[in-house]
Amino acid sequence: MPDYRAALATRSSYVENVLTHSMIAALAGELWRRDPEVRMDILRTEVDESGFDLVLTMSGRTRFVQIKQVNSEGKNKSFSVRTDFTLMLGSCVVVIVHRDFDLAIEGYRYFGATPNDPMPSVDGFNSSVLPGRRDKEGNKKVREHYRDIPGSRFRKLPSVSDLLDALFPNAASQPAEASQVSAPALAG
Repeated sequence: MPDYRAALATRSSYVENVLTHSMIAALAGELWRRDPEVRMDILRTEVDESGFDLVLTMSGRTRFVQIKQVNSEGKNKSFSVRTDFTLMLGSCVVVIVHRDFDLAIEGYRYFGATPNDPMPSVDGFNSSVLPGRRDKEGNKKVREHYRDIPGSRFRKLPSVSDLLDALFPNAASQPAEASQVSAPALAG
């Protein structure tokens, strides 16, 4: 049997890209289901220097999205975020929760505010530490301009419909007769 957990660690960039494409397709499909006339522009960044991976624009509102991913059996206690990114209007972090054996998305976690506001303040959170790196005295190296946002501060969103509503409140109202398909409940 393949060691999926080891593969998730060694191929994390690949996994995040696959999951991001799946999430984008699911968001576009949900918006289409709600109203095929509503347009969402989707832009991917080439270089993640500003702290975001994705830019979504709909009806004059823009979201700058940092993507994180976690295995549904994983126990991520926090997620590292650049402090200057958190100050951008429309900035948010979306964690894609997935199964390890087939990368199926089981839900999402969300940290952010409305498209017109920056994220909630992260000033009180711990500075991020560079994994495995130490200074000359043996102390762990701290990333001064990054904060670890505790996983408990993220809203759990079981479906892509919930994610679309978190990103764009009041986005194309949902048809009353449409059935909602939601992902299984999130672990953790």
